[in-house]
Amino acid sequence: MSIILLKNSSEKNSSWDHIDFLWMKKNYPEVEEVFRDQVNFIPEEILLLAGTCGYQPNPYFDESYYVQRYGDVRLAISQGKFISGFDHYRKIGYKDRDPHWLFCEEYYLNRYEDVAQTLVNETTFSNGYDHYIQSGDQEFRCGSWFFDPIKYLKSLPNGNIRRPFYHYIQNPKRDFESIYFDTTWYAETYPEIIYELKKGTWNSFLHHYLTNDDKKKYNPSQYFSEKFYIEENPDLADPVGSGRFFNAYEHFLLYGIQERRCPNLGIDLERFYHTPYIQKLLFNGRIPNVFVGWCQLEGKVLEIGDALERTEVQTKFAFEKKSASLAINAARSPLNFSFTHPDISVIMVLHNNFDMTLNALTALRAAYRYEIQLILADSGSDDETRHIERYVRGATLLRFEGNVAFIRACNVAVQQARAPYVLFLNNDTEILLGSIETAINRFRRDPGVGVIGGKLIRTNGLLQEAGAIIYRDGSVTGYMRGASPDTPEANFVRHVDFCCGAALFTRVELFGKIGGFNEDYIPAYYEETDYCINVWKSGYDVVYDPSITAIHYEYGSSSAKDGAGYINRNRIIFNSKHGDFLSKKTVKSKQNTNLARSIRKQDSKRILFIEDRIPLKSYGSGFSRSHDIITTMSHMGHEVTVFPIFKPVVSANLLYNAFPDSVEIIWDRDINDLEYFFAQRAGLYDTIWICRTQNVRRLVPIIEQIAHLMPLAEIIADTEAVSSVREEQYDCLMSIPSDQHFSLAERLRSEFECLLIATKIVAVNDYDASLLKKNGYTNVSVLGHVQTPKPTPKPWEERFDFLFVGAIHEYNSPNYDSVLWLTTVLWPKLVQFLPENSRLIMAGHLGSGVSLSVFPQGQHIIYLGEVDDLTELYNDARFFIAPTRYAAGIPYKIYEAAAHGLPVIASDVLCKQIGWSIGSDIIKTEIHDIDEICNTIKELYSNKNKWEEIRENGINNIKNHNNLDLYSQLIRGIIA
Repeated sequence: MSIILLKNSSEKNSSWDHIDFLWMKKNYPEVEEVFRDQVNFIPEEILLLAGTCGYQPNPYFDESYYVQRYGDVRLAISQGKFISGFDHYRKIGYKDRDPHWLFCEEYYLNRYEDVAQTLVNETTFSNGYDHYIQSGDQEFRCGSWFFDPIKYLKSLPNGNIRRPFYHYIQNPKRDFESIYFDTTWYAETYPEIIYELKKGTWNSFLHHYLTNDDKKKYNPSQYFSEKFYIEENPDLADPVGSGRFFNAYEHFLLYGIQERRCPNLGIDLERFYHTPYIQKLLFNGRIPNVFVGWCQLEGKVLEIGDALERTEVQTKFAFEKKSASLAINAARSPLNFSFTHPDISVIMVLHNNFDMTLNALTALRAAYRYEIQLILADSGSDDETRHIERYVRGATLLRFEGNVAFIRACNVAVQQARAPYVLFLNNDTEILLGSIETAINRFRRDPGVGVIGGKLIRTNGLLQEAGAIIYRDGSVTGYMRGASPDTPEANFVRHVDFCCGAALFTRVELFGKIGGFNEDYIPAYYEETDYCINVWKSGYDVVYDPSITAIHYEYGSSSAKDGAGYINRNRIIFNSKHGDFLSKKTVKSKQNTNLARSIRKQDSKRILFIEDRIPLKSYGSGFSRSHDIITTMSHMGHEVTVFPIFKPVVSANLLYNAFPDSVEIIWDRDINDLEYFFAQRAGLYDTIWICRTQNVRRLVPIIEQIAHLMPLAEIIADTEAVSSVREEQYDCLMSIPSDQHFSLAERLRSEFECLLIATKIVAVNDYDASLLKKNGYTNVSVLGHVQTPKPTPKPWEERFDFLFVGAIHEYNSPNYDSVLWLTTVLWPKLVQFLPENSRLIMAGHLGSGVSLSVFPQGQHIIYLGEVDDLTELYNDARFFIAPTRYAAGIPYKIYEAAAHGLPVIASDVLCKQIGWSIGSDIIKTEIHDIDEICNTIKELYSNKNKWEEIRENGINNIKNHNNLDLYSQLIRGIIA
């Protein structure tokens, strides 16, 4: 440990592990008196003085705070085990204690995953605080909820500070803004502290709050009550009293917010969290958590939809003003629509409304960077539209002497189309970026698609429609009108009755074959409805695609009053033409909206898939399998809705990116909303697939309440994995006597009891199926994993690593146990004979409460956390190692490794589950015999022929038993 004696050297020392004698003399003048005649400074003597007097050895470590907070440290010092708090911290406390009241080790490592990864894989920094001092402070990272470096710098007269935290601890008598501590409220509530501040007892109100002895007396703001929180959560009394948490508020900040515990009387964070507006703020990073949202909004959230509905008149005015501005821009810089070989033809019928036309054309040009053939059909305009060629170059212009109406103008204009696809676009519509490309790609990919429409958003930001519905009486409605555009119901691809003509894509050839828009509907309304029905009758599909988006100024070219008259007249015409189609439609009813929202294709089923969470593959733990089941069902043509028991904590965008676009993902609801969800969708689903037995148990009372709403729905209980088997293995592993736990038979009976509500049961392997059958369940199917062989190319000679992949959702889970055993028991023995360049690589999703920093460090051990693409890791590794000591179901990670051509070394537990040939398809290890494992791996590591044999057999197993065709066939048999 160094002692700093030179002037200004403390600024250069970016570490907490030193004695800054110069700094101590400046802050504690009596120190200079004590050591006046000393030449050779002994660190222990200075530490002893610091411990006795409560002095800080340097500005980074607060001796008084540390000793006052941790009772075990005080006891150890009194027993002579340590000289001071700093002595304790630098020897053992640095691993998990907080050295300063403005730094929390656990917060820092949880917030910054890259730091946790650096600590566990490198030796540059001794702990998170060391990283914060050396790097994080200069990078403007936060070391505590209470110290935001940016806000701190804004509070300074000179904000040009490179190290905000260091600057503050050198100038501590300052209060600054914090969203977690209300200084003004604190001063008003506890005025007696002002006197203490003047005396110099405390540096600031925050300093008082975070270091005072009476933790229960003071609250940080009106939104948190120490007394209330402890009384509501009596389990926290001991952890707070022992110093595990400085006070109840620290527990709340670390865990309580995530668990949405109540911080004070009348504050319901659970309800508040589930409001759509708060969800959006969270997912967009505009608030860090639900508690901050409550504080900023004072617990009040406007009904955004209602507010926006009331503003549509104003937003239409704003739309018009923007349109006028863009018209001026086009006057100075005309829009260029020149083309040689256009990808798409766009037809826009014009009749006056010049400003809005230029707005629509500006949006069109910005929406697609490639060639567009623009066909403008001027239907008797008498405003500046007559001179549209001054503002637009390269367009095909058609002029009609009078107003020939939209339908006739379109039919004439389409004859000029040079591209295979056409977009009919209203001049009061802004087509948005990506929409045209999406439509063209879908036409090219699927020759059976005849019409594509998209999401229409009104000027107030709410939906006009997400596809449209035709009822039996010929009346029509826009699906999800008035809802938020990001609502799950509006964001999946489906087959629909028709789409609005404000932005309608179709094939030019098909349009001509059908005869275009029927002119019986002149001047407008029902022409696109009629056309889409004719498309369906011609054997083509009409598709709603939410990736096609447009903003539509409703009734921009006609009044709502005139529109109503045309609609009523043309509805009669429509009914006379399509009675055969209408007879099969649903009766008009609000309750039937979801039932009528899509056209069911032949052999397609509507499936509600219920899981713990929206199953991302990276989550492991059976979620990979659920993801594959959903994806396969969707590719088979089924309409799949995914509903989570627990609301997702990740962005909806991440979820949409992970599934086929035809899957409906209910990301904004959870089990509390399920009963109402069923009521909204009465009769919709053919199959309710419930994944995991514990979820079946949770849903039994709900299903009993709503069974009359889904009388014909088949309920499939997918056990995923029989947890009783895992529990039995764990008890044996921990040597728990048999008389201290239930027998396997008793556990199985208890676990399976809820399955009586199901019509079919799915097991993940033959062993689980046999357990179900032994307990009297006969209608049992087996559905394992699906994989496609994709062997990585690197040859044996260039591979050296061992790879472990597994999600760790919580401590004391099977994968966490595997990592500990692998790193502390097996790997230290393996490195004794493995080549120097051989590494143990560990990757996988970590739950929100799990940090990489807790894992043991070791020679050539690298922790990566979650990795988006594992291909390179599979390519670098020589073996996949899976030393799982207790588990249920079958391990997805083994199948994935084998599909990538990576031979697997697995525990006897996993080998039993997977059922492959030992020695030729997979290498089995007996976990209890460490010497035998080492000998097996030592021999195998250098045996190229054996490696190639296992690799080839693993790939063949995947190809023969886990291919997509077989998987689809198994699913078809289950839901048939």
